[in-house]
Amino acid sequence: MGILAAAAVLPGRGVAGLAYPWWRREQDVAGGWVNRKRALFVRRLSEILQLAESEVVDRLCLDRRPGVRVNRLSPLGVAAIHHAIADLGLTLDPLDWCPDGYLLRGDKRVLSRSEVFGGGHAYIQNISSLVPALALAPAPDESIIDLCAAPGGKTAHIAALVGNEARLWANDGIAPRLEKLRAVTRQFHVRLAETSCHPAQYADKFITERFDRVLLDAQCSGEGLVDLRSSAALRYWTEQRVIDYGWLQRKMLVAACRLLRPGGVLVYSTCTFGPEENEAPLSYLLRHHPVEVCPIEVDIDGFAPDAWRPGLRHWRTETFHPALADARRILPGPAFEGFFVCKLRKLPG
Repeated sequence: MGILAAAAVLPGRGVAGLAYPWWRREQDVAGGWVNRKRALFVRRLSEILQLAESEVVDRLCLDRRPGVRVNRLSPLGVAAIHHAIADLGLTLDPLDWCPDGYLLRGDKRVLSRSEVFGGGHAYIQNISSLVPALALAPAPDESIIDLCAAPGGKTAHIAALVGNEARLWANDGIAPRLEKLRAVTRQFHVRLAETSCHPAQYADKFITERFDRVLLDAQCSGEGLVDLRSSAALRYWTEQRVIDYGWLQRKMLVAACRLLRPGGVLVYSTCTFGPEENEAPLSYLLRHHPVEVCPIEVDIDGFAPDAWRPGLRHWRTETFHPALADARRILPGPAFEGFFVCKLRKLPG
């Protein structure tokens, strides 16, 4: 056996006996770190969602069916929109719990590249994100603000629910996102009373108007959007980041509450699972401000039994406000992304 051939089979050596490459050692270290982070994430979600770790992994490795909301604000009319989508070779399966909401059968890229989407006649979104506007239950002639409105899907949904007959204000704290919001609302035929660019946690310092309804779809760590099939899925996730978001969301909730008139409704939503970002800031609000939790009158149980869980009463060393049993944590599944929604009403005083 030649020298190179002999060296090639020596244990612990690289190709042809060369020293193990530095970049491969770094890959192994990074791979071990990624695997440990993934294990921590899955174990944590298993506790929160009360699911086996294997089921958590399965639910976060799914190709979800896209959702579509047919836009009643479109000049085409609902029937014409349905015909246009059918002409693309696509099928819409209705959601019995959401007017104008559907699951799409077919390639959503066909719809997104068509005039049906480009002309603002149908909006593509995961069906979990339909729940907040439905829970808000807006009515014509009310004053409503969407505090973290970009990119604009929930704002457009609110406008459609009231037929553009409310005083609708869209705010986002990041200027480039606000431009995207304005473009989306124009595209989907939304009539806005106002737009503004204020950080949600300080919005009550800049906005003097008080509202009948406030939607706070808060910035969050995005745990509900994680796809564990991607090696980069948890690149930015840490438990400390989750905790930091929780402090920010507490401030956002207080500002949102101050923007409400007595008797007004606040819907708080996130696309994350952590109690630090959901039950914890809500418990603070309930204990220090005049608000109460209301039931969410959106019934997805017939469509997807066991699709959501009530808010947690306890998490590790924390005990949360008992009224948060009426909040809802949506589990990831074949149609739903992970989500959390809570509806509150401001009390007099």
